[in-house]
Amino acid sequence: MKVYFTLFSTLITFSSAQKEESEYIPAKSEQHVIDTRNDGSSSGCHIWNTPSPLRDDLQRFRQELHKYNKVMKQRTEFAPDVRTYFDVHLDNRDEVCLQYADPPADQDKEVKQSLRGRDLRAATASSIMQDYFNESTELSYLPKYGYMEPLVPPLRHPDMCIPGNPPGFYMATMDFMIEDFGHICRHQLQKNTRNVFLDLGATYNFNSDVIDSNSPAIRAIEKYRRNGIHFDHIYAYEIKKWETEVVYKTIPTHMQGPLHWINTGVTGEKDHKHNPWTMLKENFGPGDFVVVKLDIDTVSVEMPLFEQLLKDPELQELVDVFYFEHHIKMDEMQRFWGPHDSGLTKGSIYQSLHLFGHLRKAGVAAHYWI
Repeated sequence: MKVYFTLFSTLITFSSAQKEESEYIPAKSEQHVIDTRNDGSSSGCHIWNTPSPLRDDLQRFRQELHKYNKVMKQRTEFAPDVRTYFDVHLDNRDEVCLQYADPPADQDKEVKQSLRGRDLRAATASSIMQDYFNESTELSYLPKYGYMEPLVPPLRHPDMCIPGNPPGFYMATMDFMIEDFGHICRHQLQKNTRNVFLDLGATYNFNSDVIDSNSPAIRAIEKYRRNGIHFDHIYAYEIKKWETEVVYKTIPTHMQGPLHWINTGVTGEKDHKHNPWTMLKENFGPGDFVVVKLDIDTVSVEMPLFEQLLKDPELQELVDVFYFEHHIKMDEMQRFWGPHDSGLTKGSIYQSLHLFGHLRKAGVAAHYWI
């Protein structure tokens, strides 16, 4: 697709409008994949299954990822909205974030048993890397948002690359994403911050009028909520026509108040009223916390929106976290996205990693979506 390759070639040299690249520190594995630039490879699992020192590091990371998720899943109840606990001068913000946004203590390790009881100075000096990924150290870091998973193939949970594992299950899990909620709480939230979720391609459960707890968007919103981040506004764009009454039956009660149901397709036309970036610029500012999920499954709409975010410094100041399912030519996803010659996928694994890395260097916490 012409627009895709034009975008990629432009961003190879585009840097003047973005923040200093030194702010973003990619994980060793992420940097290795970019440096080796195997642009001809369409295998997402090669680095996980080919013997090498890199694979050894990644396997340690995979084991740590499982332990980290086990700990995170101990938190099953929604935490209170941390903003309501901040005092007017934010003097207690570290304490509130430690209580509700930091990962719970890992009871499998002695070092975690005192996590909740450690003093404030120790709490602010610690990190997800030190507590959970200290053997592999395979996390990337962005000062505004803390630690996050490395940008490496297969752009999904690495367990889909383990022989014998059902690829369909691991394609749909969100457990490979790492959001540093404690860091976000301390560095991005204030008492009057507005929390916003843009759901571009909003599918909850339109097969029946019941709540689907497996809906990825609902799972993401509730993940934030379990860690003290409650959304004031949820803008849900969906082109397929549905009765509003049915829509509200398919979402949890906590989403019904914040929901803005926009039953029309988005457009990538710049400044158009149905371009979600237009709405965002008109209504919100850099002091708000904005999370965007882009999963429209239409390349001709998705890529212009992606390109605008990659190139527009004003948008980069507004969007804090960006989730995007990027349909590229990757062998392991052909059964889900279509054959490489189907026209449904565009670009290589390397090109995609480069673009997502560019967005992180521009100050946006970019993650692959499912």
